[in-house]
Amino acid sequence: MEQLRHGMVGALEYVGGHELFFNHPANGRDHHCRSSFHSHVGENGRLKYEVGLGFRVRGRPGESWRMTIAYEPDDTYTVWLMRDIGFRPLLISQVLATENDVSGDDLQKVVESIYDETVKRFERDLVPAFNPLAANARS
Repeated sequence: MEQLRHGMVGALEYVGGHELFFNHPANGRDHHCRSSFHSHVGENGRLKYEVGLGFRVRGRPGESWRMTIAYEPDDTYTVWLMRDIGFRPLLISQVLATENDVSGDDLQKVVESIYDETVKRFERDLVPAFNPLAANARS
């Protein structure tokens, strides 16, 4: 898990990664960890995974975005970009983007591209607020 974090330093900085957290079996961070199931969104709307690295990323103002890199049983990774909707105890997660079967060599590229594509998609969906000062400046 430490190798994963150290290999992702550039991508973490790129997406504004902070509040890192590791998820791993009880045998510890430094031992060989293996997941017994593929990551997925559970019935409660929360991401389920056994082994991986999660972190918060810069998202839309007022929203909580996070990315999770789940280590899968077949020695690949799944990258999840999600945002939280609602408030506890009714908090659910919405999948913004995901990429399956990612090799370790491609992780940094995939993390950065998923983030970029999602941010661009949300920028297109945003309607700029009316700013009367800007409108007066153009007249």
